[in-house]
Amino acid sequence: MGDQADKLRVQMQTGRPELVPGQPRVLATASGKGGVGKTNFCVNFALGLQRRGFQPVVIDADLGFADVEVLLGVRPRRTIVDVIEGTEIWDALEFSEHGLPFLSAGSGLLDLHDLTPWQMDRLLEQVSQLHERFDVVLLDCGAGMGANFGRMLAAVDDLVVVTTPEPTAIADAYALLKMLVVRGCLPETRLVINRVRNLAEGRETAEKLRLVADRFLDAKVDVLGFVLEDHTVARAVMEQRALLQAYPHSPAARCFDQLVHNYLRVETVQPSRGLGGFFERLLRRVRPAPREEAADSSGHTA
Repeated sequence: MGDQADKLRVQMQTGRPELVPGQPRVLATASGKGGVGKTNFCVNFALGLQRRGFQPVVIDADLGFADVEVLLGVRPRRTIVDVIEGTEIWDALEFSEHGLPFLSAGSGLLDLHDLTPWQMDRLLEQVSQLHERFDVVLLDCGAGMGANFGRMLAAVDDLVVVTTPEPTAIADAYALLKMLVVRGCLPETRLVINRVRNLAEGRETAEKLRLVADRFLDAKVDVLGFVLEDHTVARAVMEQRALLQAYPHSPAARCFDQLVHNYLRVETVQPSRGLGGFFERLLRRVRPAPREEAADSSGHTA
């Protein structure tokens, strides 16, 4: 397993100019289905960025499912719901044992469309403050393909789609890409293939998905890298500790380090639009345009 990880690190070198701290970006992690390791990727990727001198913050955007706090072994005092109801976001942030900041989604039922205009303004105003302190905001999005989900992903700087070599996971990842393309909201996207048995399997899976996206969707999707199947991942989850903290020298942890390396050395096509730009775009997509509002009030569709 160790030899495979070493080969993986060598194969995934990119050699392009490295990004530097101080250029805030909004990165979303998503998957077509649950159970592929999306939240695990998000948490460990954030920790990898932190180790390299960046200041990331994780926002659990999978509203109603508090997976991030479970993986980090933290019981939050406040959640995103508290922020909406008046708590300052700096008071709602929680920190893992090793100092990774995150905002919990909580375990209640909440949806962006359930928010009143005042609540949305409150949330946007609070979250937009995070750029004052953090370089990268990571959104751990829920698995699925709803309308609000698509609006959120369309507003980010970068999207990482996490999948596994399992045929159903590949099919669901393709369905996610197709949904975003059809709606005209596919951001700059990269693939991470999780739980691969070896480098060949990871490359084959990634290439298959990349080619079908190019051929049938006319979508250019890059490959960020792979994560090896590793029993220490499940062990870390059971211990409610992030893999990079619990088993930093494990094969999978070394893969996460390489993924961070690859991301920082990718020459991005689009410049960072930052937190302010993200929430402005999200607000435009969540709220109907004045013309649509007028049409709705008259009982006719726009």
